[in-house]
Amino acid sequence: MEEKPMTLVKHLEELRHRLIVCILSIAVFSIAAYYYSESIFRWLAKPAGGLVFIAPAEAFLARLKIAFFGGLFLSVPVILFEVWKFVVVGLTGREKKSLAWILPSSYVLFTLGAALALFAVFPTAMRFLLAYGSDELKPFLSVGAYLRFVSFLTFSFGLLFQLPLVLLFLGRLGIITSAGLAKQRRLAYLVSFVTAAFLTPGPDIFSQILLAVPTILLYEISLIAMRWPVKGLLRN
Repeated sequence: MEEKPMTLVKHLEELRHRLIVCILSIAVFSIAAYYYSESIFRWLAKPAGGLVFIAPAEAFLARLKIAFFGGLFLSVPVILFEVWKFVVVGLTGREKKSLAWILPSSYVLFTLGAALALFAVFPTAMRFLLAYGSDELKPFLSVGAYLRFVSFLTFSFGLLFQLPLVLLFLGRLGIITSAGLAKQRRLAYLVSFVTAAFLTPGPDIFSQILLAVPTILLYEISLIAMRWPVKGLLRN
């Protein structure tokens, strides 16, 4: 016996329930992250050698930002699960199987990109940028500006690592093909290095390579995956 479709009111109630779970998850994990925020901040500040705050509440707000972003990151699996449970109601059995891999894959790729930024690119970029200091030009980094810089790199790398999912999705919809992308390989490599040069501060070639090479590898992996005749994988 087929289930009756949900009414608009039921959908709104379901959405409200999912949002409450997500908000509670972020709140709980943020509280836990706040307990470790000083240790996290101390680790993040190592490449700078020392930070200052130029507003009375800036140091306190920095701790809150670290706690919030830590709680948000730790809550991503819960958020993805709640999104899936909300969306899956309107999907057929075949569509559920076709799309079930997207959310966990997106989280893994985002985590890999963020980790690359935090553990490899960010320390290297800071050493390069601070090397421009001198006796006449000493660095006094504001904690607020510093955290914005870290956040920008982390989220940029995480989003850039979504490239395989975007290409696979467009490929399964028939908008692009692996053969067409393969013909544009040289252009894709050039765009990868240009993007890396934009996202990594300064002419630090090592940091640019750290981003460009994984991007190119993800591009090539996407081309291979697009050729796989996987049954039910986002087929029309």
